Amino acid sequence: MSINLSLSIRSYTKRQQSHAHGYCQLVLPIQGNIDIDIEGEKETIGPKRCAAIFANQTHSFSAHEHARFLVADLNKLPINLIEESKHYVSISESFYAYILFIEKQLAASQFLSIEQQVNQLFWQLLSSQTFYQNIDLRISRVLEYLEDNLAQAIELPALANIACLSLSQFKALFKKQLTLTPKQYLTKLRMEKAKSLLSYTDLPISLIAEQVGYLNNSAFSRRFHAHFNQPPTAIRNH
Repeated sequence: MSINLSLSIRSYTKRQQSHAHGYCQLVLPIQGNIDIDIEGEKETIGPKRCAAIFANQTHSFSAHEHARFLVADLNKLPINLIEESKHYVSISESFYAYILFIEKQLAASQFLSIEQQVNQLFWQLLSSQTFYQNIDLRISRVLEYLEDNLAQAIELPALANIACLSLSQFKALFKKQLTLTPKQYLTKLRMEKAKSLLSYTDLPISLIAEQVGYLNNSAFSRRFHAHFNQPPTAIRNH
């Protein structure tokens, strides 16, 4: 089945609306929150979250008039989202950044070819997402904090405070939710960000190390090599 995809920027009102339609739909907040009920499953979602509505599912929604949303109408959803079989999932920081880019392009572009390329990349990024659907909101706040603060020194007690949990409760819940310890997850985020910066920018390796929380270049290089089985210079030279 070929992909039919239409993207638009929308706003809603505080008056609750309810309907169903014969196509799938994704609602991705850009600014503000939306209260949405899909087949009796209610949630309030904001930026970096996504509501997935399957064809013919009744849903109701309301939002502040100043809130904005990217809405994707599709004839089908990608396999990775279907397999989750959840209405509400989190999206990555990079995908959210692309959504902000789409908003600007839809407002400025008058060329069909550009719109088609934007839609194609949206589908590709959507299909490659790792969705975190059942993440406890307390852990979700921690994940967002980590993504926004990779350059900072991060201590477990501070993360536990963000989650409003004791240290032991936080570590246990984090491992249960993500199958990684907080330290392992943070290292994974930092190494993936470093690899991306090495691959697609000309920033000095020392500066990249700082941007992912390493003030010591040797420590960064050792960690990178242990994670990817090759030194940072191999990525940069390639």
